Order: sequence, then C-alpha cells, then structure tokens
Amino acid sequence: MRDPRTPATPQPASAGDTASARSADSVDRVYRTATQRAINWHFPPGERINEVALARELGVSRTPVREALNRLASDGFVRFVPNRGFLARDLTPELVRDLYELRAAIEVAAVRLACERATDAGIAKLARAWATATDNASARRLDRLTTADEAFHRGISRLSGNEQLETTLERVNAQIRYFRHVDQESPDRLQRTHLEHAQVLDYLARRDARRAGDLIERHIVLSRERAIAVTEQVIARILTTNETRAPSPRGDFP
Repeated sequence: MRDPRTPATPQPASAGDTASARSADSVDRVYRTATQRAINWHFPPGERINEVALARELGVSRTPVREALNRLASDGFVRFVPNRGFLARDLTPELVRDLYELRAAIEVAAVRLACERATDAGIAKLARAWATATDNASARRLDRLTTADEAFHRGISRLSGNEQLETTLERVNAQIRYFRHVDQESPDRLQRTHLEHAQVLDYLARRDARRAGDLIERHIVLSRERAIAVTEQVIARILTTNETRAPSPRGDFP
C-alpha cells in the first residue's frame, strides 16, 4: 500500500484527454478567425456561411466549425435558421441604430458610476494609458487610434466598478468595431478625440457625472449618425451590384 503522505506520481494524459484538448483548441482557433471576419463584414450580410468551405480553408473538420458558429450566434454575429444553417448577420440602419443606442446607454451609465466610484489613482492611470497610447506618430494610424479609443472607453467602464456593464459593452464594441474604424477616418477626428477625452478625464477628476454623461452621449450620437450613413451606402451598393465582397475596414466599397 502506498504511504498516503507520499505525493502521487503524475499520470500521463490519456489519449481521450489529448483529443479533447486538440478539439477545444480547434474550436477556439476557428472562433477567433470567424469572429474577426464577422467584425469586418467578411461574410456578406444575410448570406449562408459555407461550413464545408470554412472547415477546408482552416484545416479542420465541420465539428469545430459548427461549435464555433454556435458561439458566434450567442454573440450576435450570426444566426441559425433551421433547414438553412448559419447566416451572417443582416446589415440594416435599424440594427446599427439599436447597437449605438445600447452603447450610449451603457457608456453613459458607466461614466456616471465612474464619477462616483473611481479612485483618483484609477482616473490618473486611465489618463496615463491614453497619453501613452497616443503620444507617438503611429497613433495617427487608423487602426492604432481606433484601438486606443476603444481601450479608453473600456477603461471608463472598468472604473464604474460594474462588471456586467463592462462585459456587455465589450460585446457591443465587437459588433460595431467596423463602424468605429470608419468613424475615425473623419479629417478632424484625431483632434476631436483628444479634446473629448481630455474633457471626459476632467469631468471624471471633478466628479461631474452630469457633464461627463452628456459629453459621452453627444459623442456616441454623432458616431451613430455617421455609422447609419455608411450602412445606407453599403446597402445601396449591394443592391446595385453583384459584388459579394464585404467593404474594407477603411470604408472603401467595391
């Protein structure tokens, strides 16, 4: 009998455990790839996603593809229709409006809570992170500015102390990331972003929840109107051409 005080000898992973781990890795890899494609409208709106072609392209079986698409359906990127399969999310002005209204509700609540709950150190840390992310020439690149801007707003939600707000905002951000790229293309967007963020930080430091919330709401309303205009352009182009290619992240339409 083994002495109970003697540590048990580690047992090698069984073949079943190894296979399960490989399967989970495959699902995660397909999920990450498909998520990025959905964010950038690689899948034509409303069209069926070809599971066989996607599995072949990624070098996996259909099982991890289907599991990954089920996760995307939970995230709101695709929808499952019986007898048809998984369809890419539709692109409509109403969808964009709904997402931006949800974003506004979340972010206004988050910044007002942050004014009440955030520590001075937390606000200072957010200010430093924004300054570091934008204090170099590369910050003028579209992708860098978009990433920094999203991180700033995510930081505010974190300062709210409400994990559910933070989690919900992250899911909304994923669905509108393409439009945030387009919004940053405005000629004066960099300057306006810096000014608005400086004002938000000032209101946070002064615990001025009303002004902070009003500023965030105005910012998102303007972004919403531009996103809706872009959506209408994309829909018009889809209706008048036979192109199936999604618009590029820079807003150049085929």
